Amino acid sequence: MLDTFKRYSNTWVAKILMALLILSFGLFGIANVFTNLGSSSVARVGNQSISAVEFDRAYRTQLNNIARQTGRQPSSQEAMAFGIPGSVLNQLASNAALDQMVADFGVGASDEMVSEMIARDPNFATTLGVFDRQQFTQMLRQNGFTESEYIDSQAESVQRSQVIRGLFGGAMAPKTILQITNRVQNDTRTIDYFTLSNNVLDPIDAPTEEQLATYLEENQAQYRAEAQKQIQVLVLTPESLARSLDATDEELRAEYEASGDQLTTAETRNVTLWRLKDDAQAQTLVQGIAQGQSLDQILAVNNFGITATPLGQIARDEFTDETIASAAFDGDKGLTIADTAEGQVAIMVRNIVPETQLSFEEARDQLVARVNAKKANDVIIDKIDEIEEQRATLRSIGEIAADVGLETQTVEVTRSGVGLDMIEDLPAEGEQRLLTAINNAEQDALLPAVTIGANAMAWFDLNEVTPARDLALEEVRDKLEIAWMQDQTAQALTEKANELVAKVDQGTPIFDVASEVGQIAQPSLPLTRRGDGSFITANVASAAFSGGEGYTDAVRLSDGTYIVFQVTGITAAEQSDIEQDNLIALSDSVADDLYQQFITARRDDLGVSINQGTLNQILSLDQ
Repeated sequence: MLDTFKRYSNTWVAKILMALLILSFGLFGIANVFTNLGSSSVARVGNQSISAVEFDRAYRTQLNNIARQTGRQPSSQEAMAFGIPGSVLNQLASNAALDQMVADFGVGASDEMVSEMIARDPNFATTLGVFDRQQFTQMLRQNGFTESEYIDSQAESVQRSQVIRGLFGGAMAPKTILQITNRVQNDTRTIDYFTLSNNVLDPIDAPTEEQLATYLEENQAQYRAEAQKQIQVLVLTPESLARSLDATDEELRAEYEASGDQLTTAETRNVTLWRLKDDAQAQTLVQGIAQGQSLDQILAVNNFGITATPLGQIARDEFTDETIASAAFDGDKGLTIADTAEGQVAIMVRNIVPETQLSFEEARDQLVARVNAKKANDVIIDKIDEIEEQRATLRSIGEIAADVGLETQTVEVTRSGVGLDMIEDLPAEGEQRLLTAINNAEQDALLPAVTIGANAMAWFDLNEVTPARDLALEEVRDKLEIAWMQDQTAQALTEKANELVAKVDQGTPIFDVASEVGQIAQPSLPLTRRGDGSFITANVASAAFSGGEGYTDAVRLSDGTYIVFQVTGITAAEQSDIEQDNLIALSDSVADDLYQQFITARRDDLGVSINQGTLNQILSLDQ
C-alpha cells in the first residue's frame, strides 16, 4: 500500500485533497440547518464535527495565502465579499464527508505510511533533501499545529486518499473526449489579414465643455477622492530610537577599543579591463606575459582591435560582476584572464592599497551608530512600557512623544494605503497592520498600540477624517480630456473596423479593402487555437475558429489596434493517438469532475449543520 501511496502522491487525488472547492453555499443542494452544536464546533456533516480550531486554522491559512499573493491581508469584510469563509467551510465539509466514509469502511493508515509521507515532505527538508526535525517543529509552530495534531491530520489525509483512489482511481477519459481534444488542439486554419490602427482615422475635435461634463457624470465612479484620515503617529523601532540617543565620548572610546580593528577602509586596486574577442587573444596575452613582455608591448605588436576600460582605483564591492571582482581581488598585481557570462576579459591590476584601520575621529560616525544601536536594543522594551503607561492616562501621542524624547509624524492616509510611504521608519511588514488599525480607528477613542515588527511599535491619534467625495470637473480636467479623447478614438476605430468587415462580407476582396486604408493584406501561416506562434495571438485565433471558410471579423489587440481577417482555409486534424501526458491530464480531469459531483451528493445525503454563532465569533476576530 505504501508503494501505491507514493505513486499517487503527485496525482489528481492529492490535488483534490489540497485545493479548495470554490463553491457557494448554494451548491450544498440542501437548506443549511443552523443549530447549537456546542461552542467548540463550527459545523457537522453526518457524525463528523468540524471544530472551531480546525476552521480558524484553515481560514487564516487562506488569508495568509492571499496576503502573500497580493501583499496585504484582506479585512473581515473583504474576506466575506471574496467568499473565503464559505469556500473554507465547503472544503472542510467535503473532508468531513470523506471522513464519514473512512469511518463507515473502516479505512486505516499505518504509522509507517504517515511517517514516510511526513519525512518526504520538502517543506521539512534541508537543502540536501534530508528531513530536518527542527524545521519540522518550527513550521508546525508557525502554522498553529501541535505535533500530534499534524500527524493526525496527515493520517486523515492518507485515509481520504485511499477512499478517493478506490472510487475514482481507474477513471479514464472516454474515446469521444480524446477525439474532440485532438481536434481542438490540432485543427488548423489559415487567414488573410491586415492591421488597423488610429492613423486611418480622421482627426477628432477636442471635447466641448458640455461633452466633458457629460463624460464626467457618466464615469464619476472613476473620478473620486478617497476618504482620508489624518493621523499623528509615533513609530518606535530600534533604529528610530537609536537616532534619539546621545553617545558620550567615553562610550565611543570604549567601543573603539573593543571593535576598532573592525572599522577599516576598504582595500582598493587600480583596475583596467579589456574585453577579448576570442580564445586566441587570451592565449596570446598569457604567452606574452609569460615570456616577459609588457601588456603594452603585446597590444602594440598584435592588432587585437580592443579598447581598454580603465576603472581607476576601485573597491571590490563596487564591481557589478562578481567574476571580474574575484579575478581582480583574489590574486596579486598583474594580468588575469576571467571567463564571464559575456566572454573572456583581460584584467590588469596595479597599485594595491590595502585596508587600514580608521582613526578614532575617522570612525566617529560609525561608532556613534554602533553605540546607540546597542543602547536602543537594551532600552527599547522599557521605552515601549513607558509609552504604554502614559497612553493609559489618555494623554495624546504628541504629548507622550515630547516627554520621552521622540518625534511624531502627521500624515494623511487613504483606505487603500496611499500616504503610508510618507511614514518614516515604518517597516514593510508592519504597513498592513498599521493600515488595518487606521481604517478601523474612530475619532475620540483611545487607540491601541500596533505591533509593526520585532521590538517595533506604533501609536497614533486620529486627528481628522475627510470623507470620500466626487471630484469636480476643474480638478480632473486634464485627465478627463485625455480619457475622453482615448474613448472617442477607440470608438471610432471600432466603427471603422466593423465597416471594413462589412465590406468584405458584402464581397469586396480583403486585399482591396486593406488597400482602401493604406494597408496590405497578407496570408497567415497555419494556425491553431493558440495562434501561429508569432504575430497571430490566441484571441485572434479563437475568433478565426468561430466561423467557417470565408468568415470575417475584426479583433482588438492589447495595444488598441485591430486585426481584420478572413478565414481562407480549414484543415481538420488527423486521427492519431493522443499523447500520454494529455491522456493522463484528461483522465485526471474526468476523475476530478466525478469526484466533485460525488462529494456534493455525499454531503447532501449526510446533511450539513452550521453553528452560526461560533462561526461569527471566529470571523469577528479580524474586525
